Amino acid sequence: MSAVPDLAAYVEAFNRGDDEVYGAFYAPDVVLRNGGGTVLEGREAILDFYASVRLRLHRVMELRAVLVGQECLAAALASTFTALEDDVPLAGEVLATGDRLMLESMALYQTADGRFTSIEATTLRHAVKRKDPAQ
Repeated sequence: MSAVPDLAAYVEAFNRGDDEVYGAFYAPDVVLRNGGGTVLEGREAILDFYASVRLRLHRVMELRAVLVGQECLAAALASTFTALEDDVPLAGEVLATGDRLMLESMALYQTADGRFTSIEATTLRHAVKRKDPAQ
């Protein structure tokens, strides 16, 4: 990996659910604070967290913009979460099967040796689109 990781490649692997590939972007002792305020410490904790999320939600993340600094990245992201079951809490909402939550966020990625050492995300806004009951 280069000094600053390829965020687009990370997002692509994350969207595929390819734990091996996107997990390689994390330093072993990485700390992530997601937009909901959850703090995860270590690569395995992050991978386990997102594996459990994928059981209830399908997430597609879109990289809208990225600024590259010295050993850091700042990114504007848009994510669409689709509930795979009923009663899924997310961003202060409770989703039913098929509901979608669209979320815009910003994230700061600190890096060292080509891996993420710290990820701080914040949610800017979100909106819910309820599944049409006629479907």
